[in-house]
Amino acid sequence: MPGRQLGLGPHGLLVWNDFWNAWFLDPPNHALHLDHVRDTIRRYRSHPSIVVWCGANEGTPSGEIDQGARTAVAEEHPGVTYLSNSAGGIVSGSGPYAWVDPERYFSPDLYAHGTFGFHTEIGIPTVSVAESMRNLVDGEKEWPIGLVWNHHDWLERGGQNPQSYKATIDERLGGSSSLEEFCAKAQFVNYESMRAIFEAWNANLWKDASGLLLWMSNPAWHSTVWQTYDYDLDVNGSYYGSRSGCEAHHVQADPQDWKVIAVNHTPETLRHAVVEAELLDLSGKRLAPQRQTVDLPPSATAPAFTVAESDGDHPLHLLRLRLTRADGRTLSENTYWRYDRPRDMQALNDLSGARLEVSRGRTTRRAGRASVTVTVRNKGRVVAPMVRLSLRDRHTGHRVLPARYSDNYVWLLPGEEREVTISCPLGARHTGDLAVTAQGYGTPRVSNR
Repeated sequence: MPGRQLGLGPHGLLVWNDFWNAWFLDPPNHALHLDHVRDTIRRYRSHPSIVVWCGANEGTPSGEIDQGARTAVAEEHPGVTYLSNSAGGIVSGSGPYAWVDPERYFSPDLYAHGTFGFHTEIGIPTVSVAESMRNLVDGEKEWPIGLVWNHHDWLERGGQNPQSYKATIDERLGGSSSLEEFCAKAQFVNYESMRAIFEAWNANLWKDASGLLLWMSNPAWHSTVWQTYDYDLDVNGSYYGSRSGCEAHHVQADPQDWKVIAVNHTPETLRHAVVEAELLDLSGKRLAPQRQTVDLPPSATAPAFTVAESDGDHPLHLLRLRLTRADGRTLSENTYWRYDRPRDMQALNDLSGARLEVSRGRTTRRAGRASVTVTVRNKGRVVAPMVRLSLRDRHTGHRVLPARYSDNYVWLLPGEEREVTISCPLGARHTGDLAVTAQGYGTPRVSNR
């Protein structure tokens, strides 16, 4: 089977195909293998996002195989790049695949070639939402972590090093007594890490960075590693962290020094855009605003300012960045949770007073999809962290999968509201009567029933 990876470059979705894994660098039947190569090209060449064909995954094929594959690409899919090795030459790979501190993604010495460049494999362990994890264990003991997790890639002697991922979650938010608790805490690490992976490439766009591919977009069966959406087709913090970092217009901060830049991945110039930053405590009180006007050329970045340090009274606080057009329309909003020490995040465990409400909403059915638009509000007196919306069958309470969300895993300040549209195929397994639930970290689940 050909290997496939999905990723996002400066201008959108990329599909990367390699013909065979590294242990087939010199197959015994060259003619049969090259026939397979041509069949593979013909099968996938109509895909609009194919940009690269590789002779092998993390290795270089033998001379006849390499030349035969190069010729096949030239004849069957002219104009598309052929590379002998998916992690060599003008590209690099080799992870990292384990959790690392998010700010390390911004340092080129983290990567095998000591550069950003076009990087073909990177990822972290990813524990999904509790309902998906229960499908993973399939009736076996779900908590604490045990053998059934090992059967689904929780391998402590592999490149994924899940024990460091778990230790990171525990350090930030404390140990967990249940699967539900651990999965909720994991989404902070998932989101923060995956956003940083892509923002590091944004920060070095065209200076020393041209593209990035995740290993992987999703697993072929239930897994605990390297996924932005899981086998159930539900999405977790990894997906939304990735999506934040890959916005066409984006505003971000470098966690090494908190310098803020605006990013334009489009072919159009953006003039007189406004970059704003607010520091907020956990009650939503605004501590220190900043503002700067920038011009953004096509496919470029522009510096704005360096965010001020918070005072010592707020070791855990929020940094909210916003990028708007000159007419005030919001293009990007990005919320960071900043801490002096990772364990400062445990303040969220004692946070109480957020109160969520979801409007009844409106439902439309068009072009084979049902769409529900709701407004989720925080009617409480403190911030509501990482609010997860979930589309469900109103009668059974089961998740409706797959579903697309215009936004998710959002932080809501006291009194703040967010309109979100969720859609699903009309053929999805539901009664047709759809409900939307919302739950933040430490807040009860509420529904628009």
